[in-house]
Amino acid sequence: MTPAVEEFARGWRIVAGSLIGIAIGVSSLFFYSLGIFIKPIAEEFGWGRGAASLGALVGTASAALVAIPVGRLVDRIGSLRVAIPSLVLLALSFVALGALTSNLLSFLVLTAILSLLTAGSTPLPYTRLVVAGFHTSRGLALGVILAGTGIGAMLIPLLLAPFVARHGWRAGYYALAGVIAMLLPVVWWLILSAKRFEPAEVPRPAIPFTELIGSVAFRLLAAAFFLASMAILGTVVHFVPMLMDWGLPPFKAGATAGLIGATAIGGRLVVGALLDRAPPLIVTTGVFLLVAGGLTALAYGGAPIAGVAAIAIGLGIGAEVDLIAFLVGRYFTPRLYGQTYGALYAVFLIGGAIGPGISGYLQQASGDYRWSLYGAAALLGFAAGFTLLLTRIARPVVSALDACLAPSS
Repeated sequence: MTPAVEEFARGWRIVAGSLIGIAIGVSSLFFYSLGIFIKPIAEEFGWGRGAASLGALVGTASAALVAIPVGRLVDRIGSLRVAIPSLVLLALSFVALGALTSNLLSFLVLTAILSLLTAGSTPLPYTRLVVAGFHTSRGLALGVILAGTGIGAMLIPLLLAPFVARHGWRAGYYALAGVIAMLLPVVWWLILSAKRFEPAEVPRPAIPFTELIGSVAFRLLAAAFFLASMAILGTVVHFVPMLMDWGLPPFKAGATAGLIGATAIGGRLVVGALLDRAPPLIVTTGVFLLVAGGLTALAYGGAPIAGVAAIAIGLGIGAEVDLIAFLVGRYFTPRLYGQTYGALYAVFLIGGAIGPGISGYLQQASGDYRWSLYGAAALLGFAAGFTLLLTRIARPVVSALDACLAPSS
């Protein structure tokens, strides 16, 4: 039995539990449903498309505020004690959104509360378990569990869009809460056996965390993922309303958007396998450039090539979070995994918070999404430039820092 097969045989429960947990977490159910709720909520309350997009801004910005504290909490008490309570809070938050939203202020306040309370249901605690338990096949294992967001991206537009069109947006939020309630016991049972994957508790590092995030390598990574998330997530949130504006009916728009999720699943597995075999920063650069090409083609060709563009976007959204997890696990000390991942994920979320709002207001100003698509492609070009530059400096800078922070022998 090869080392990779042995790793999966030993850790299949944590892989399966993490896959489902991520699929029903805030990064999947909340984010990929935003675009479906924008239009019906805006129509009911008379909001503009830009105002309706503020939910994405407030939600992701709130999650960014607590990403580093949650990372520290995971490092301190472990992944299991953070992930399960966060899923319970997510289900309750969906019920509150459906029952208590009465105007723009209440919608934004409830969205902020949801994001603040459920940050532990992001991929952070699950990727920490995989990074600790997998070495030979870490990239592939990360790709498998992070395919959970791809499952959400594929099924939510396909199933939720027609459900909301028929039963209303409030019923849509109740349905999301019901999905969590049904699958949460399965997640709990599977990852309950994962205590041995929790890294041993270690003392605080001698070098402050501020020095870690002040390194040139960290800043370049942060800049790259900030721009990439602004471009990709800003496009994904508006993908369904964009296609509907171009004349596609809700079901067809949702089905086309579902290709993003289908591609994200396969893309995560392919990119994960590549990360185990090729220079990870080169893989990252290639992913960013490929998505930039897809967005440019969508801006030029419109609805007739939406399916091809959805595949390119799905590859990007399918690779971003596992790229963060893999790069943190490869280039930074495990002692600060939660905090380092949390810091990069916070930057990623800030970009994702800004992107949808910019896309929404550009659509209002121009009457079309094409300018936002061209702008998103340009941002991805800059992100690729940062990661390409990082190939020359990441190893000496990060390795030296990691040597300083590594546990003493």
